[in-house]
Order: sequence, then structure tokens, then C-alpha cells
Amino acid sequence: MPLTELVHYFNKRNRLVCSAADEDCFAIVDGQVQARFRGNVLTTLFQPVVERASGHVIGHEAHLRVVTGEWAGMAAQGVFLETRDDQELVYLDRLARTLHALNFLQEREQHGGFLALNIHPQLLRAVRGHHGHAFEATLARCGLTPERIVLELADDGFDKLECIRGAIDAYRERGYRVAIDNFGRHTACLDRLEALAPDVVKLDRSLIGHAGHLSLAKRVITELSGEIRRLGAQVVGQCIENPLQIQVAQEAGVDWLQGYRLGRPAAHCLPVVRLRPREAA
Repeated sequence: MPLTELVHYFNKRNRLVCSAADEDCFAIVDGQVQARFRGNVLTTLFQPVVERASGHVIGHEAHLRVVTGEWAGMAAQGVFLETRDDQELVYLDRLARTLHALNFLQEREQHGGFLALNIHPQLLRAVRGHHGHAFEATLARCGLTPERIVLELADDGFDKLECIRGAIDAYRERGYRVAIDNFGRHTACLDRLEALAPDVVKLDRSLIGHAGHLSLAKRVITELSGEIRRLGAQVVGQCIENPLQIQVAQEAGVDWLQGYRLGRPAAHCLPVVRLRPREAA
């Protein structure tokens, strides 16, 4: 479906679910989709994820950016703190993911690449069941499938395990891959991680440090990476900002790399390398 028709469809749908949708709607500006939310204009930035072994870009994480309005320049976490209640937070979370899917759809060199999207933790508490169902319908309209999506969930270790595990199971049943983000910031409990059974684990930036204690960072990440792989998940070293951190992550054997040193969030994706038959064999 052409982008203009998709934008028209989602604007019409939003008017049915939100009384304020006349001003909270999508628009195409210079070839990129923007969304309005409470007088603020939102758009998408893409940050590449690189496979350590090959050095190839294999996917991108979408970040929410406030272009204009009183929240301009505010981090995404701050924008969600401005929501008035759970209902508005759920609306914003779904609005942002739809925005990112529409913009990802326009990236022509993403065949075979994945799109990583953040799920706000409060959405798991506010929405009790059928996780991923509504977004699957959105993806279908955009010609995308859950198999191309990695949903990132933050776990602070305090939420009920059953709540998060139930959501992960529901997402995976629909074909999404699920990542636990910032593992090690609040808890590094491997028993809890084993119970959650994610597909991907993103190590917190505190584990790789600022390259001031390379030997310690390498030992910690190497040990954690080995344990996480034993649980069947892939490991991401994120917030890579300098060559020494790349060295630590590479020697520790993480699967994927992400950070400013490898690519800053930008309006467009970097090309995903398409493997030749011999390379894929």
C-alpha cells in the first residue's frame, strides 16, 4: 500500500480510538513520516546493530525524537513521563511503534534486516493480555511481519516475573523476537533471565564501563556472555563509544555490537548486507 494511503488509514483509525486524534496524527514531511502528540512533533531515528563476527549491519533500533514543541530535545523516557495516565501512555507507545514501522517501510535497503522497537514497561502492566495482537495488525498494513521485529523490554527485577514472562510468551507465539534491554543495570540474576527466556540480551553500558578497567570489564562480559548463550540467547554489547570498548566486546565474544562508535541514530538506516549464497551456506 502506498505511504500516503497508509498514513490516511492510520489517521482515520486514530480518530476512532482517541478523541484528540484530530491534532495527534501522522503526516509526511520531506519523505519521512512524523506524528503529532499533544502539540509536539515526533519522528524516528535509526541506530545500526552490527554483527561482531562479520562487521555487517544486520538491523536497526528505532529511537523516538521530538522535533518541535515544548518537549523538543527531550529523551524518549522523559516524553513517556509526561503522559497523564496509563491509557495515554499505551496510546503513545503504540503511536511511536506505528511511526517507526512506517518510516522503516521507506528504507529500501533493509531487506533481511530487523527493526528493534522499545516497549514501555508500563504497557505490560496496563495491557493484561493479547500482547502483540494490535501491533501485528499494524505491521500487516505496512507489509511487515513479526519475524522482522525485535521487541525490547527493560527488566528492573522488581516486576512480577509472571507478568513479564506472560508478555514474552505472547509476543514469541506471534513470531516476534524479544530482547531484555540493559541487563545488569538493576539485576544480573541469571535464574530470572532463564525464566524469562528472551531471544536477545542487551548488556547494560555499566558493564563495559568507560574503558578504564578493561581487564575487569572483559572478565565480567566474557563470563556473562557465556552464561547467556548457554540459556540460548544472543548477546549485545551496547553503548560502544570508543575503540577500547570495541576491543573488550570483541574479545569477550558478544554476538552483536551497537553504539555511537558504530553509528549514531540517524534519519535513515545504513544498508544491510545481503549475503551471497556461498556466504549464507
